[in-house]
Amino acid sequence: MATPLRRTLGAALAISSLVSASPVPALLSRQSTDTADVSACPGYKAGNVQTSDTGLTASLSLAGTACNAYGTDLTDLTLTVEYQANQRLHVKIQDAANQVYQVPSSVFDRPSISGNCSTSSADLIFNYIESPFSFSVLRRSTNETLFDTSAASLIFESQYLRLRTSLPASPSLYGLGEHTDPFMLNTTNYTRTIWNRDAYLIPPGTNLYGDHPVYFDHRGANGTHGVFLLNSNGMNIVIDDTDGQYLEYNTLGGVLDFYFLAGSSPVQVAQQYSEVVGKSAMMPYWGFGFHQCR
Repeated sequence: MATPLRRTLGAALAISSLVSASPVPALLSRQSTDTADVSACPGYKAGNVQTSDTGLTASLSLAGTACNAYGTDLTDLTLTVEYQANQRLHVKIQDAANQVYQVPSSVFDRPSISGNCSTSSADLIFNYIESPFSFSVLRRSTNETLFDTSAASLIFESQYLRLRTSLPASPSLYGLGEHTDPFMLNTTNYTRTIWNRDAYLIPPGTNLYGDHPVYFDHRGANGTHGVFLLNSNGMNIVIDDTDGQYLEYNTLGGVLDFYFLAGSSPVQVAQQYSEVVGKSAMMPYWGFGFHQCR
């Protein structure tokens, strides 16, 4: 006969198995099955723009009536743009009160800033529109737009952030791991959930153990660039072509902390990414050999 303790442990393990097996297909769903209408969200307008040789700062204020789709719209934000190296641009949008959770520096060391980089020498160019606020990132050598948020308004709420960038038709995108989808990501009606989960047997089309919100955009002869979002909250990244080709971040919280990597080869993007997130630890000698499980 099972003891009360064994029955309790058995029930707990059963619940744990159900939770870990869930693919978490839609992180943004709430208690209600209704989907909030975000089309009327007003976006933000920029003001108090201060520029320097290495970037700019600005205040962002809500541009109209709050839509409060999934929580409360934050009325005041700050924008910080840093040209950290010739191949790396840092763009951060956060709450003005600096109260919203961010990945601690004790967990994730921020990259150092090169002393010889400026707005005039960097490989990437940052442009913005004040009202409604949007921004774009261009490659200096070709004047090609790599990231453009003007197609949809910025939403920054207590439980929901949205930012959309336009993409060229039929893009070649890679990354957004860890998942079991094709190496080159689908670009039509595709949602990549970033949410760590124990997924035994490698089920197809689901999120796995790792959380890597970075993608490589390969544009053939025009080069490859990378975009990394430093945000540890659960998120859905949607790639679709229903209203022009786009990639859209939908995250449950945190801030929008982007690192744009100029490349321009895939290897160079990987090297620049490692300068941001750090190098992998070397495998210990005792770790080589037979492994029962990954």
